[in-house]
Amino acid sequence: MTTTYMRQLDKMGRLVIPKEIRDELSLKDQHLSMKPLKSGQGLRVLKENSSEDPKILDRYGRLVVPIELRQELGWDVGKKIEINVSNNEVVLNGKFEVCEICGKDESLIKVKTNYLCEDCLSEANQGFVQRWASQLNSLKDDYVSYTERLLDFKDPEDVHQARVVGRRIEALLKFLNVSSKHKILDTLTEAHSQLGEIRERDVLIEAFKKHAEESDDEKKAEVFAQIHQRVENKREKYRDKLDRKLPKLVNNKFSDQWNKFIEEELPAYVLPLKVEERLEYYEKSFDQKAELFSEVFKEKGAASNKSLDSLHAVRISSKYLRYIYRYLNQMYRENYKAKADHYEDIQDQFGDINDLKDWLDEIDNHADKIDAKKKHVKAVKREFKDELENRMNEVNLEKIHS
Repeated sequence: MTTTYMRQLDKMGRLVIPKEIRDELSLKDQHLSMKPLKSGQGLRVLKENSSEDPKILDRYGRLVVPIELRQELGWDVGKKIEINVSNNEVVLNGKFEVCEICGKDESLIKVKTNYLCEDCLSEANQGFVQRWASQLNSLKDDYVSYTERLLDFKDPEDVHQARVVGRRIEALLKFLNVSSKHKILDTLTEAHSQLGEIRERDVLIEAFKKHAEESDDEKKAEVFAQIHQRVENKREKYRDKLDRKLPKLVNNKFSDQWNKFIEEELPAYVLPLKVEERLEYYEKSFDQKAELFSEVFKEKGAASNKSLDSLHAVRISSKYLRYIYRYLNQMYRENYKAKADHYEDIQDQFGDINDLKDWLDEIDNHADKIDAKKKHVKAVKREFKDELENRMNEVNLEKIHS
């Protein structure tokens, strides 16, 4: 008899000996003993009346494996045991090579300590790749939708969302080790830059308009109003430029490149991916940027350009990690949400600081071109610089390093 059976240990340490084997060896009501296999991975079960502690199958054909033997072999509840017959003995083998999913013993590939057959491994790989493909395709569809809709410039939020979704796609592709020179990333980078020209001015216009309306100082209000108008005029030029260039970037050719990447290239990036190793790399990179910021902050002061540049690098790194953990949490059903929230909190510390820096830069860009006295322009700059320095001093360094 060459048939091999598979059974599991129950919570009482019992194992059902298949009826075919019980009948073949006439095991009913027989005294049985158990001896270890030479491999040390299983047991021989044989009829032996002289055994000091004989075992007898119960009426269901179950055999109790003593706890000391189970502990020695490392057999826990639910352990799968291979059962066959050799030399009129029952052989219980705890180490065997079959597919962990379907139980086949052909075309096996070892995965860590288990085995998968080629068919099951292929199916698992397809499912693994499909998780990434579905997530990336969903983001790409959102991106294309925003880039098409934003060109009517009715809602500034469309520009903002297009940039956000583009960053998320970029973050995931780079996490997969896709080269920054890849055509898709090259297109996203160029589009992101052009969208940034509009988004930055949308934010500036809103900020200077609000300051002009809320300022108690009439002279300062006039400075804000003039800068607001000049930025608005410049935004129109960038809108015209975007209207001409964006459709040439995010078009049918881009969609074709994207589909080819998903269908032909994505598996080569996803299947070798070691998620924890990549996360460790990103975390280490973030820690290095955070440490550099702390050193520059202490050496150069809160509002120095080097401190601001260094903090911006921390902000971008925290943004990427936030996106990565967020989507890994969705795709892998792992508890990455706390990490995503952590980096979102860090990123949130820096948003106002980045805005204040942009406002100061914009004042410098227009200072010599607006109809206002220098002392009034300086007063506006001083207001922003003081606020910027206060915000920088409020940065929670411990939170960044936690």
